[in-house]
Amino acid sequence: MLIDSDEIALILSGVKILQDLDVDIIEDIANQSSVIEFNQGDMVVRAGDVGERMYIICNGKVEVQIPGVNGEIGRRVEIKKGDVVGEISLLMKSSYSADIVALTDTTALYLDRPCFQGLIEKHPDFAEVMSQLMTCRMAQNGGINQVGKYELRGKLGEGNMATVFNAWDPDLEREVAVKMLKYKLAYNEDFLGQFEREAKIIASLNHPNIINVFEIIDAFSTRFIIMEKLYGVDLSARLAVSGAFDLAQTRDILSQVASALHYAHNHGEKGIVHRDIKPSNIVIDDYGNIKLTDFGIASPPRDKETNIQGTPSYLAPEIIRGDVFDGRADIYAMGVMAFHMLSGSLPFTAVTLAKMLQMQAEHKPPDIRRSCPDIDDEFARFIDGALCKDPQDRIAAWEGIRTILKPLNQLDLGLDPDELAVVIRFRDTAYQQSGQIINLMKKFLDEEGINHEIKIHRGGD
Repeated sequence: MLIDSDEIALILSGVKILQDLDVDIIEDIANQSSVIEFNQGDMVVRAGDVGERMYIICNGKVEVQIPGVNGEIGRRVEIKKGDVVGEISLLMKSSYSADIVALTDTTALYLDRPCFQGLIEKHPDFAEVMSQLMTCRMAQNGGINQVGKYELRGKLGEGNMATVFNAWDPDLEREVAVKMLKYKLAYNEDFLGQFEREAKIIASLNHPNIINVFEIIDAFSTRFIIMEKLYGVDLSARLAVSGAFDLAQTRDILSQVASALHYAHNHGEKGIVHRDIKPSNIVIDDYGNIKLTDFGIASPPRDKETNIQGTPSYLAPEIIRGDVFDGRADIYAMGVMAFHMLSGSLPFTAVTLAKMLQMQAEHKPPDIRRSCPDIDDEFARFIDGALCKDPQDRIAAWEGIRTILKPLNQLDLGLDPDELAVVIRFRDTAYQQSGQIINLMKKFLDEEGINHEIKIHRGGD
């Protein structure tokens, strides 16, 4: 049965998983597709064979014969015109899990692996469809419930770059978060090369204000990032509910972000630039502690189009221009965030993306003093300096930034570089009880041979 490309395109436009794609993508898929015919009783797919094709049924019916516990046919699923089979095995580069048999004479289209991979690399929207398809199979009853040793227990959230699942680490008996890179990234050679180079460094980041990454797993034709599960809300949600923050809250949050970025920018041989500083990548717990997330997930340097798909409101001018950028781009984003937190609005808003990017790259930002008249001069100068268009003029010395952003009520501990301080605050606790706790700590430190000093401060000191 001969089918021309126009008829193939018409058939594909009716396929549920493809129906939202643009016409030009459908036409490209049609041009890459081949036609195959099966007689009644023919084996379309054999369980155990490596998945090399995705089939789209044009006419006729096939049956998926899902094996039971003892190898018998446990369940039968009928597939008819417009349905797709074999796509998950093709995506996962794994074996087919069931036999598929033609119930009638059947005509099907198929994409083989090279054509399928080429379409994903060429069309981000097609890659997104495949990501959604895989996501639907993950953490579902009878679906894909394990990545490496980690047991998937449900979907936590989804962004432009990745989908996050709740999971269980059976070895350490703890919950973790599993982030699956979407296929538009996993099949992007430029991004993946950058990601692979930085993956080990990202996993080695060890800072109280940076999310812990435990390992990177290569599976199902993509990458999974295994990280600590965070408890709290992201800053964008807090801003949406509370509006503008006061000066003390803003300082406290930004000082923690600055501590994390200072560490990251000086970590490893060349340092790590976050590339996507924005409120949704900052999680705050009930005690006001923040965690910076998504290191290494942002777009690759110099990729103007991909970066713009992130959050244009926080992009530094050099990124918009497509120039080489460094850690000063993170500082610019911090300046935008400081402005947003104190004023309740972004420094630049526009109806169109093009206008927004132009304003970010060329326009002078509003004076924060108009929106926040109580701001001190030093904090205002930080925002002005962070929002400089030219990175050469931008405030960039982390020691100075952290001094400016230091919370006003923070103890000046005067730490040496090799010292670590732990502050424990006792509230509504009897002096005798707190003294017993301190004595137990001192005894433990003495027994462990840890060089230490304990100082007691009272409120009002």
